[in-house]
Amino acid sequence: MPAYLIGDIDIHDEAGFAAYRAPALEVVRRFGGRTIAIDKAPLTLEGDWASRDMIVIEFPDMEAIRALFASPDYAPLIAARQASARSRLIAVQGLA
Repeated sequence: MPAYLIGDIDIHDEAGFAAYRAPALEVVRRFGGRTIAIDKAPLTLEGDWASRDMIVIEFPDMEAIRALFASPDYAPLIAARQASARSRLIAVQGLA
């Protein structure tokens, strides 16, 4: 069953985040992740959610997301992301 990683990112260091992005997406692909949406100006339809950068990545299952975050290849990239942006990340189960 697919699972989705949803990121709400506030980038405060564009150069640092740019250096993170390409290697991170490569590691994501190795875990079966496929970027399905990136939006620098998402449309807020209700509430006071003020996001600037959103990403949605589809994975084969929730275990693939867990494996990505436990991977020694992704660990230094997490630190790079956290140094250049404030991230709010959630994983949700897709429908079969």
